Amino acid sequence: MFQALTDTEWQALEPLFKEPAKKGRGKPHAPWRFVLNSILYILHMGLKWDALPKEELSPHFAPKSVAHRWFLRWEKEGLLSQVLARLEGSAALIARMAGLSRRKRLPKPKIEELSLAVL
Repeated sequence: MFQALTDTEWQALEPLFKEPAKKGRGKPHAPWRFVLNSILYILHMGLKWDALPKEELSPHFAPKSVAHRWFLRWEKEGLLSQVLARLEGSAALIARMAGLSRRKRLPKPKIEELSLAVL
């Protein structure tokens, strides 16, 4: 079961995140804590981005498009590694996420590898 970041964990991570720049009109920026909760949820649960709970149902998550965009950016910049390193003290959370930052598709089995059930 996934648990969102605690206040203590967030206080340790908050200095890593810059104040978001206001860009014109539109939706307000999702709080960094909600974006990070969304990313950690996906990594922890091993799910696709579509499985992220909707904002209306779970207020501690960012929209999937926002979370995915920041995941890609933070992974490229190395920020995600820094976050995971700081969270290492929360072993229960990190132990289950080790190696899940880049999920790879399993290769499709070849026809000769498939076993057919006999009726």
